[in-house]
Amino acid sequence: MYKVLIVDDEHFIRERLVTIIPWEEYDLVVASVAEDGESALEKIRAVSPDIVITDIRMPDMTGLEMIARAEAYRPNTQFIILSAYSEFDYARRALQLGVTDYLLKPTKPEELLQVLLKQVDRLEQLKVLRERDRRNRYYEESIRSQYIQELILGDQPGYEWKEECVQVGLKWLLDGELRLHLITLDGADQHGHIETAKIDQFAVQNVMFELIAEYEAICPIRLSFGKWLLVTGGISSQEELLVFAWRLYDCIERFTKKKVHIMISEPGQSPLQLSGLFWETEKMMEYMGANPEEPVRFLLPSRDEMAYVQWTKPMAELIGWMLQGDTDRVIEWLNQLAPAFVEWDLNAAQRWCFEWLSTIREHAGAQGEGLLPSTDDLRMRISGHSKIKELLYFFTHEIHHLLRQRHGKGLHRLIRLALERIGREYEQDLQLTTIAEDLGLSPVYLSELFKQQTGVTFRVHLLRARMGAAIRLLKDPTLKVYEVSYKVGYNKVEHFVKLFKREYGMTPSEYRGALV
Repeated sequence: MYKVLIVDDEHFIRERLVTIIPWEEYDLVVASVAEDGESALEKIRAVSPDIVITDIRMPDMTGLEMIARAEAYRPNTQFIILSAYSEFDYARRALQLGVTDYLLKPTKPEELLQVLLKQVDRLEQLKVLRERDRRNRYYEESIRSQYIQELILGDQPGYEWKEECVQVGLKWLLDGELRLHLITLDGADQHGHIETAKIDQFAVQNVMFELIAEYEAICPIRLSFGKWLLVTGGISSQEELLVFAWRLYDCIERFTKKKVHIMISEPGQSPLQLSGLFWETEKMMEYMGANPEEPVRFLLPSRDEMAYVQWTKPMAELIGWMLQGDTDRVIEWLNQLAPAFVEWDLNAAQRWCFEWLSTIREHAGAQGEGLLPSTDDLRMRISGHSKIKELLYFFTHEIHHLLRQRHGKGLHRLIRLALERIGREYEQDLQLTTIAEDLGLSPVYLSELFKQQTGVTFRVHLLRARMGAAIRLLKDPTLKVYEVSYKVGYNKVEHFVKLFKREYGMTPSEYRGALV
């Protein structure tokens, strides 16, 4: 129901306007009345009317002056001028203010009603347009988040990836230095009071998204419960990064009474480095744990830690050998590692062991049915070794233990569950992070395991599931192409047509024509 405000300095006119129209029959209600421009502005602030019927000449200010001032904070309010003055200057000024309806007193009820119904139609159109804009913005933001999410999960883009960055509104990824801000909500993993925890997370996310809306070169991604990632560009100096991070921290604490921990990654010069930056930052956050005394921290490796950079490269190879059960290659790799390992700084080696073992356990350990060890348990066991050779022995022992522990044949149970979920819900806004959270896995692990088990990425499989459904639906001649697009999960028909043609070499209409 649309709210109407009546403004006139004559009491009997206000009363007559309230009674001559059966407001509720036309989805309207008189929310308030005002006798002058100043009180009208107060009522506009208080009741937020959709339509204002106003006189021009009033004691303190004219109706036109009141409209001009009201536009500053109620730009979508529709105004109808009802005046005894027909001078051209008034009408011209009203047109300049966007007023489209100017009635002369005395007016007949049917004339006013006709104008009101026209205003209701205009408000309905505006509502449709605003909802469409909202959906489009949400869709575009989802596309951008999903695109970056695939980058941080290691899904390499195609040869036109730079052009795609520009098309989805992420040109800033190609310009200058990139950073990751990994944000975790304090106590987000606590058990019990689930509904309260959900409310807390929603509040924190709202504050965060409200703040980053001021920045053009920032894209947020929700990783899991109480955990977010901000990809930022255009902030190069450490001072600027700290100012932004602390502002984010302070806003969240002030408006939600909740505390977060923020880890700022090393700089990256290309979107293709986001996957490595994310892995290092996430593991470092897990290793260092929460520190109330230092809630905002940089990930800055020391010179001693840089000694093992070359040993971070073959991670995927080692995981592949362990998943395949290639013991000979694993042992050969460990023998090559040992001489370099004993020369490292102990603290650097402890961090390295944590990063590798936590990632390898996610991959190799989940092949069995046993529960993965907790992050805290692994951290404590590693920190308990005060000699470098003892730490090397512990690392080697864990690798062999995980290698022996791995078992199972056929498609992994978790991947079967993920595939079943895609088969049921492909038409929804299905995200890999959502499935990973529901399965109790990290998105990185599920992404890599999905590709290792199926031979394709999550994105490709979801695309194929949707396109397969589209093929089936297009055989129904009663369905329009745009209806098929919506049914398989694409709100933008142009995007659906482009993907369909890329997959099958013809548009949906051309495919349907070939069936005839």
